[in-house]
Amino acid sequence: MPATSKNKAAALPKRRETAASRVYETLRDEISGGRFRVGDRLTEGALAEEMTVSRTPVREALRRLESEGFVTISPHAGALVKGWSAQDARDVFETRAIIEAAAAGRAARNATASDVQALDDLARRMEAAAGGPLQDVAGYSEMNRDFHARILHLSGNRRIEGIALNLMDLGFLVRSYRLFGQEDVDRSLSDHRQLVTAIRDGEADWAAAVMRAHILAAARIFKGTHDVPEPTGQSPLKKESDKENIT
Repeated sequence: MPATSKNKAAALPKRRETAASRVYETLRDEISGGRFRVGDRLTEGALAEEMTVSRTPVREALRRLESEGFVTISPHAGALVKGWSAQDARDVFETRAIIEAAAAGRAARNATASDVQALDDLARRMEAAAGGPLQDVAGYSEMNRDFHARILHLSGNRRIEGIALNLMDLGFLVRSYRLFGQEDVDRSLSDHRQLVTAIRDGEADWAAAVMRAHILAAARIFKGTHDVPEPTGQSPLKKESDKENIT
C-alpha cells in the first residue's frame, strides 16, 4: 500500500524543519511522483487533516509550491497542480536554448579559476547523485537548476540571468526529469562536464554550442505534461475539491 501524506510527513526528520517545510517537501514529492495529477485541486482543510497540522503551514507550503511552479493559486479555484502544454514546453526550451547559449559563451570569457572550481564541484556532486537509477528527482533538479544559474550569473548580464531564471520553474524541471532514462541522465552529465571544460578553457563558441544542444536534447524528451505518466484512479483529495477553496 502506498504511503499517505501523513505517513511521509511523519517519517521526515524532526530536525530544525518547520511544519511548513515538512508539508512542502511531502507535497512536492507527491506532485513530482504523480500522486496528484495535473489539474487536481489541493485544499488546505483536507491536507491539514491528512497531515495532522494546522492550515497555516499548509498555506505557506502551497505558496512556496506556487513560487516554484508546482501549483497555481487563484482566489476562486484555489491551488491546482500545474501543467504545461506541448507548445508551452517547446517555447520554454527554445527560449532557454537561445538565452543560455549566449550566457555560456559570456561565462567562458568571464569565469575565474575559483568560479570554474565551484562549477566543477557542483557537476561532480550531480554525478555522484546520479550514480545509479535517478531516485531523488527533486533534489537532482535543484542541483541542475543551480548549475545553470551559476553559468547565467557568470555571464555578467543580469537581464539575461533574470529572464532565464524565470523560465526555470523547479516544477517544470522535475516533470522533465521524470521522463529521463539513465542514458539521458548520462548524456546530460556529459554535457555539464563539457561545459565546465569549455568555460575553464575560455572557449566561448564551444560553451555556447554545448549549452544549446544540451537544452534542446531535453526538449526532445519532455513535450509537456501530457507525456508524464499519470496514475489511474481519482486523486485522494479529489472528492474535497468542490467543497473548499484556498482562503
